[in-house]
Formats: sequence, structure tokens, C-alpha cells
Amino acid sequence: MQTTITQRWFPILGAVILLAVLIAGCTQSPGPQPATTPATTAPSPEATVLATTVSATAPAPQVTATILNQSTVDVTIKAFTFSPQFVTVSKGTTVIWTNQDPTPHQVINDPAGFIAGGMLFRSGPLTTGQSYSFTFNTTGDFKYHCNIHPAMEGKVIVV
Repeated sequence: MQTTITQRWFPILGAVILLAVLIAGCTQSPGPQPATTPATTAPSPEATVLATTVSATAPAPQVTATILNQSTVDVTIKAFTFSPQFVTVSKGTTVIWTNQDPTPHQVINDPAGFIAGGMLFRSGPLTTGQSYSFTFNTTGDFKYHCNIHPAMEGKVIVV
């Protein structure tokens, strides 16, 4: 009985391909590892601070913060989000929104925030590095959004 070259080398070729696939599978990196959430530091004696963050593979914006007994509170606009998105402050606190995005944003309160037939607060378009501030002298919940990008929402809770 006579065998052809193809019949003799076919099993060897198959073994070489299988070995190459196994070696390639063993040398791949495991991929990105999940990020860990940093511990919250102790607050300063003159302020009560409670912060909650959301963690993902990339640093996520701070979602909720309670900052009492401070005259000003900063909200950062970055990556099409407000950070913190929900902030609880004391009556009389000035909230300062600062745009750190290359895209313009506009802070405007939602319709429930209308008083005396006008807007409670509304910034002009904020370009990179610009800020807008508003002092909250009334207690309550004040929802707001970016008038240019309405999916961007936040809320100031005044106690």
C-alpha cells in the first residue's frame, strides 16, 4: 500500500497548528483589572462631609455629596456630567459650577424651580474654565440640567 505525501504530513501539520494556537492563547494578557474605590478621608472639623463615589475601570464622577457648614460648594462639569451630581448643602450656601469640558455647557434649573414667573437660576453658556455661581437662600430640592445637553442632570438639596 502506498501513501501520498499529503497523507503522511497531514497529522503533523494539524499538530503544529494546534500547538501554535495553544501557545498564542497562553501568552495573551489577562486584560484590564477592575479599579478599586479609594477610601473617604476624614472631614475637617469645620465641615461635615459625606461622599459616595461610583467606581468603574475609568475614574467615575462623584455622584452624591453632603457638604454642610460651608459657604461655597464646587460642582465640576466634566465628561458631560456634573460632579457631584446630587449635592446637599446648608441654606445660604453658594454653589459654583465650573466647566472643565472642551464643550460649552449651560446650567439651568428645571421648571419646578420657577419663582415669581422667572427662572431661579440660569447661567449663560460656559466655555472651558468658566464658572457660574448661585446662592441658595431657600430650603428645598432644586433640579437642574445643561440646557445645551439636556441629558446632563443634577440636583441641589438645601437643608
